[in-house]
Amino acid sequence: MKSGFTLAEVLITLGIIGIVASLTIPTLIQKHRAMIVETRLQKFYSTINQAILEAENEYGDKSYWVSANTEEFFNKYLKTYLNHIKVENKRVGTGNDWLLVSLADGSAFLVDIYATWDSSGNQTFKTNGGHFIFCPYAQDCQEGHDYNKWGKRQFVFGFWPAGEISPQYHKNKGVEPYLNAWDGKEESLYTTSNYGCNPNAKNFYCTAIIQHNGWKIPSNYPYKF
Repeated sequence: MKSGFTLAEVLITLGIIGIVASLTIPTLIQKHRAMIVETRLQKFYSTINQAILEAENEYGDKSYWVSANTEEFFNKYLKTYLNHIKVENKRVGTGNDWLLVSLADGSAFLVDIYATWDSSGNQTFKTNGGHFIFCPYAQDCQEGHDYNKWGKRQFVFGFWPAGEISPQYHKNKGVEPYLNAWDGKEESLYTTSNYGCNPNAKNFYCTAIIQHNGWKIPSNYPYKF
């Protein structure tokens, strides 16, 4: 006598496998995407600040760097020390001039560096800072910065080494997760009405939450990947 599975048993087994796969594969995909975000965020943070340190060896203390616009800043202080594959102008509306810098690992960042000028038309010395917006996937930076992507596909950093922003979390530092107006409380990174990382705010602080968790997305992070 030969024994084997009946057609019904095979179909039931395949059905169970399909149900298990439908439940587990999305979770595995999400974990993989989250891991890519974590890895590339940490790599960008290290890479950009290493470039700034190297530039300081040639140009001196970053708190005193001065440039007329973003392109001049990038060409003078970062271009030589940063491994990149393409630079594009991404001015959005009438706002600050943005550069889109594409990196070799498939990520990219937008940067705007702005200076202020006094009533006599002279550039104010210690206000040459701005924003770095990092995209783990370069395509998410192609249309410029987008508040709807912040904390999900775009992550906000600040650069104010002369301490122009108060409180002065960025003073004497390089490119750091954005912390303008933060009160120093961890819960405020989530709950602050304007800057907080939540669906009712603009998600400025989402990058800081991930950094404070050792560049790992915490379990209570408000967004999925």
